[in-house]
Amino acid sequence: MTPISAPQREATAIGVIGAAHFVSHFYHLVLPPLFLLIHEELGISYAQLGVVMTTYFFATLVTQVPIGLLVDSIGAKLVLTLGLVLHGGAVIAAGMAPSFEMLLVAFFVGGVANSVFHPADFSILSASVDEARHGRAFAIHTFTGSIGYALAPLTMAGLAYEFGWQTALIIAGSLGLICSVIVTFAWPVLSDDASTSRDNPPGEKTTWRFMLSRPMLLFFFFYVVTSASGTGMTNFAPVALTAIYGIEISLATKILTVFLIAAILGSLPGGWAAEKTNRENLLIIISFLIMAICLAVIGTGVIGLWAVFSGMALAGFLRGFYNASRDILVRQAAPQGRVGAAFGFVTLGYTIGQGCMPVVYGWFMDQGLGKAVFLIAAAFAILAIFTVLFPIRNRLGVNH
Repeated sequence: MTPISAPQREATAIGVIGAAHFVSHFYHLVLPPLFLLIHEELGISYAQLGVVMTTYFFATLVTQVPIGLLVDSIGAKLVLTLGLVLHGGAVIAAGMAPSFEMLLVAFFVGGVANSVFHPADFSILSASVDEARHGRAFAIHTFTGSIGYALAPLTMAGLAYEFGWQTALIIAGSLGLICSVIVTFAWPVLSDDASTSRDNPPGEKTTWRFMLSRPMLLFFFFYVVTSASGTGMTNFAPVALTAIYGIEISLATKILTVFLIAAILGSLPGGWAAEKTNRENLLIIISFLIMAICLAVIGTGVIGLWAVFSGMALAGFLRGFYNASRDILVRQAAPQGRVGAAFGFVTLGYTIGQGCMPVVYGWFMDQGLGKAVFLIAAAFAILAIFTVLFPIRNRLGVNH
């Protein structure tokens, strides 16, 4: 058998991990497009369906750090494969659920499985791809996840229309099982950052001390505030735009679609820029400064619709653009053999921001303050800048 070359190994690793990330993000939105059908057929209330989704993300929240430690202990390849099997099986079980309770259990299990992806993905990518090409690897990782988000609603709605919501979930669940087989066959090609940890285990105290160090806490806070900002756009931008500009909800939804598509398009050039400049902090600061200005100006309600479209497109592009720089900085801050724990810890902030902020944005909308949605999102973008200013000050020797 002809040995595989280093570029081929890297390309295979990026493709396989990208496929797993696609599946994970696809599963985030596998249920919401089916809410109406499940509500009508099983008599489950919308509030109960909301509880199912909250339970899903709560399960991820409480298990992600332990899963990150597990990745560093027994290896990311095994954990990722088992996570795909468990997640796919949970979605299949949801398609067979006859009641609210069974649906809740299925998505709790799915939420636990969902916690494996970021720790395992970045552990494998960090070890399988040369550091000089981490920017493009992390950018493609973001890109494939975003595609999963974008395709899930249309795919699930189409499958449900053709075959019913139960079969739609069963088909979607099989996607995780198929991907687990692909990952298993790719094991010989995939390297594992956890090997250093297994050969020279740092000990529990050292691990927790590193996770609670200032760089990790700053990255954790960064994920909280960026998620808090993004949640305002993805969940409330359409209704906020109708309140501010008096436009139809269909047009406002199109504006949000422009934002989301631009975020997908921004991820790949963001990876290239991170590789070429080696100034990841500066790229993040510029991205969030311009993003904050765009959101704040839109929130004033004084600009025309074409300017709103343009501002949302630019803000969305920058939202995708900074991701590779962020991931590179987290990877650089993580000790060898602790990539799983690092990403498991800091990405908790994403789940917290995503879970806590909708009620805040919703309260302002209930008060008729649509402008507040954009202004708060802009304020969180500014806060994100300060979290990366500290590492810059350290590099310059200003703050010791």
